[in-house]
Amino acid sequence: MTGALSVRSFSLWVGLAACVFGAVSLGLNYFDAVRVFPAATLLAAGLLVPTLVFGYALARRVRPVRPPPGPPSVACVVWGMTAATGCAVIANTGLGAIWARTRGVQFADDWSAALTAPWNEETLKLCGVVMLTFVAARAVRGPVDGWVYGALVGLGFQATENLMYALNNILLQGATSPGGSVVGSFVVRVLLTGWGSHWAMTAVAGTGIGFLVARNGTPLARRIGIAVVFWALAMAMHWQFNAPILGFPGGIVVKVAVNLVVALLVFRAVRRGYRARLREVAQEEAAYDTVRPSEARTLLGRRSRVRARRIARTPTVRARIADVQERQLDLLEARLPTADPDTPEIAAELRAEVAAARARL
Repeated sequence: MTGALSVRSFSLWVGLAACVFGAVSLGLNYFDAVRVFPAATLLAAGLLVPTLVFGYALARRVRPVRPPPGPPSVACVVWGMTAATGCAVIANTGLGAIWARTRGVQFADDWSAALTAPWNEETLKLCGVVMLTFVAARAVRGPVDGWVYGALVGLGFQATENLMYALNNILLQGATSPGGSVVGSFVVRVLLTGWGSHWAMTAVAGTGIGFLVARNGTPLARRIGIAVVFWALAMAMHWQFNAPILGFPGGIVVKVAVNLVVALLVFRAVRRGYRARLREVAQEEAAYDTVRPSEARTLLGRRSRVRARRIARTPTVRARIADVQERQLDLLEARLPTADPDTPEIAAELRAEVAAARARL
């Protein structure tokens, strides 16, 4: 226990330090632009913050059965906004300079983004999901959680990068119309390409981490291989997004669509397995009278749980039914791992909590 606690504490402090470092790096790089164009910066923030809030709510909402806990969700967004983005600015600048020196300026102009960003950015973003598995091990139980937390990291990265590009766009257009430059950047990077950008790439990479940490009896070597495949797939998505290909009108729409479809197909596959395992556990819990057959039919759906609560005549009873449902879901999700030696003990404690909550009805 002491060893596990020390690893968690060390990972937490490393994560905090990385976020601070990334934020300072971003501040040093963009302080002058913010100082010179404060109104345009506020406009960019005013456009991007609502999209960040919407994306955050949507990413948590798509998780099957119920949303992930708030603290790790926020931590993933913060990692993407600060640590991953700030470190990526440094790494991309360095690797881009190497391409220019070794292959020439024209080659770097054409291919630097495609050959630099996938390696640096997908690795740095993925570190956020990896860090979460050390800080809050129970938050990532499998590929579905990896997908959701990866999407949240990518969303945070996307928000900060969009702000950076908005400020850069002002300078690229000669600062003749800062507000127009910001709006133009928003249209392209949010309304046009935002549907298949960083959130989609890191969702796919995060799925691999979910497979890696899943305690389901799969040999470690195979789980590592799966994680590497998903990481490589995310880099391939990033490469085709940045590569100077599909130059015909509408080519960028094709690139965005490819990333969106890949991310959704991956999610659909892992979602099916997640719900099947929950149904299996719910049926097993009938023997303990913690999840009765009639409850199992409604427990895995948000709307069906709401309907089950509506039959109660008073708000107090509805709240107590909700409490039973939440504790039942805690139990089912705790039993998702099939090869975790701690599962029986945790399950016994959660069954007692379900029984106590049911007794209060």
